[in-house]
Amino acid sequence: MTEQAKPIVIEETNLKTDSIYSYFVILFNDSIHEFSYVEDCLMKLCFKTKREAKKIAMEAHANGKAICFTGSMEECETVAEHMTEANLTVSFGV
Repeated sequence: MTEQAKPIVIEETNLKTDSIYSYFVILFNDSIHEFSYVEDCLMKLCFKTKREAKKIAMEAHANGKAICFTGSMEECETVAEHMTEANLTVSFGV
């Protein structure tokens, strides 16, 4: 007796989860600071590599703003506070 092929059923399931990475920090362009200073702050305060820091700094310069950090609300508040203390203009949101 031969086995009949069973149809393959694929279900798409969307799970609603509270992602801890749903918050972000936005860096705004300014004409005060040099690229090297902004890049150093991004590496030190946002834990970015040199390459990532350059890309974010260029994006902020070209577009007026760039997302520089994503994480939990507490992490983003801390990063935004440190970036503000470094005299950079930032905001954080969801």
